[in-house]
Amino acid sequence: FVKRVTVRAWALAIWPRLFVRRVRGRPSQDRCYVFEGSRGAFALARLSAWVLGVPVSRARMPLSEIRDAHGHVPWWNVFYQALGEVQTDMVQDPVFQEAMKGRAEGRLPLYLAKALIRIDLADRDVLWRLLLWVQGCAWWVKHQEPSGAVAELFIEARPWFQIIARHVARLQSTAVEVPAPCHPWAWARRLLSPERKAWLRHVHAHWAPRKVVGRLVQSLRAGRRPAHEAPGPGGPRIAVAYFGHLNLPAPARYSDLFFWQQSSLRGSDVMLCFQLSGDPLDERKWTQLREQGIGAVALTPQATTLASPAHLHGPRFRPTRHAPARRLPRPSTPETAWLHERAAHYEMVRRFWADLCAARGVAIYVTWFKYDESHCAIADAVEQTGGLTAMYQRSYQWAPSVSTTTAADLFFGFSRQEAETERQSGSVIPYYVVTGYLGDHRFPLLREEARRVRETLQRHGARHILAFADENTRVDTDWYEGHEVMQRQYAFLLEKVVREPWFGLVIKPKVPSTLRTRLGPVAELLRRGEATGRCYLYTDGVLHGSTPPAAAALAADVMVHGDLHAATAGIESALAGVPTLLLARQGWPTGALCNGLSPGRVIFSDWEALWESSVEHWTRPHGVPGL
Repeated sequence: FVKRVTVRAWALAIWPRLFVRRVRGRPSQDRCYVFEGSRGAFALARLSAWVLGVPVSRARMPLSEIRDAHGHVPWWNVFYQALGEVQTDMVQDPVFQEAMKGRAEGRLPLYLAKALIRIDLADRDVLWRLLLWVQGCAWWVKHQEPSGAVAELFIEARPWFQIIARHVARLQSTAVEVPAPCHPWAWARRLLSPERKAWLRHVHAHWAPRKVVGRLVQSLRAGRRPAHEAPGPGGPRIAVAYFGHLNLPAPARYSDLFFWQQSSLRGSDVMLCFQLSGDPLDERKWTQLREQGIGAVALTPQATTLASPAHLHGPRFRPTRHAPARRLPRPSTPETAWLHERAAHYEMVRRFWADLCAARGVAIYVTWFKYDESHCAIADAVEQTGGLTAMYQRSYQWAPSVSTTTAADLFFGFSRQEAETERQSGSVIPYYVVTGYLGDHRFPLLREEARRVRETLQRHGARHILAFADENTRVDTDWYEGHEVMQRQYAFLLEKVVREPWFGLVIKPKVPSTLRTRLGPVAELLRRGEATGRCYLYTDGVLHGSTPPAAAALAADVMVHGDLHAATAGIESALAGVPTLLLARQGWPTGALCNGLSPGRVIFSDWEALWESSVEHWTRPHGVPGL
């Protein structure tokens, strides 16, 4: 199995290995499967392997369709077991331990440990993708090849390769190291320090033609409207990370400032930190913030469309002579080079936030995002300037995982059970405050809207209403559930709407802005469903939907959450008092969420069984017991 074929890797490592096997008289039963790579490299591989009598073919491995003996997809094992095992081996490696000797102050060790298993959906070389592919290859050998077949996995060189090879060996396979691609630009970038890279990105973003034109247009308009005014100077502030939900005048919707909406805090006590290029600080948002006296800062030039004065921008990244990376051993191996670079990046982020906290009087930094290593450096920066970091739970976490390890001074979580999950995940949280579900204050605010939606569907003939919350899909079907999965689910429900005049449907997509595109040909069926007047779709939200799942649930008789792996929407719907069913197409492991929930009553593995049980429940005088 070749994860990614390149001319360099094939010529220097893979073909010579096949040639030696052939010369030594090994049985010519080898088959070579290539999963990624350019057409040219694949053509070279096929031609040169044909000379040796080895067939080479492209292969796909839709991981969402692979199941183990328990019916689980590989994601369960990777995110809740394998990733932690490999991370533990890497952290206990003598190279890592030697680098950390005498440098364990602050959260740098945890920062590096999380960087090892970074969960980045856009990066094709992250560890979790590799481990998923390894799991898939092991399944392939067991189910697609003759009995006794042995797998060799050709994997590009990377730090701690030997540890990855040991993990592969535990799955009765062999990992073979091949040269990584040699890209001139990547080689040049490795010569630059993280500070220089950040500075170049800043210059490029600041002087991009779109930014220059925007500043020119806004400067011409400046005489016709008030200039952007900085919030007044004052005492300590709460800096809040912005993740796409403002909704200041709509407390029933998701808001990154939901706690401020319910509090006696003044707007001047709060500063919103913009960091998303997909949902930047613009004129509309800035107007809302100014009306409440709330401050704002764009952490990168891409995070704002305003030709804004200096007070709307964070400090610039600046070089220093005293970065921890300078105190780490100079790079001599791939592992020490990786540690050197990541430690330098930690120091850059820490200094940036220390400057920001000092300049803006930040005493508390608030966020929910714990899924990468950056919050560790930010927490150290806030602590350095005399403040603290507070995090709150946004999603239900049914099992411990190193991908969710957290380092914060203060954490607001749903339950004692969740606190124990954090402890088992390796989180470092001195103060954990159990709050209950942090979205339940929205339930009474949503009831009137839900009543209007329900009555609209009933006026068009709906006697029984089902609500559905999806979990989004992606194009890359080899690593995620593809759009075809979503299309089949929506086609099933929308056909029921069109055919059954008594059936009503309320749809709560996770990402409504892209739903019609992802549905493809099924979008026409959605249009027909809406035309009946018995199908309602929540559409608000830029990056993710702004409407809470409880809004859809309260308008329906039954709520269905379409993904057990991310169960927050189902949890919220049940807490709102609505009968809630969980669809577990990927299987379900034992755990706190599933214990005591009956298959065929609460948890279903397919839509057909769920539909039949729902119809039976609606037609029986007293319903189906336990549904």
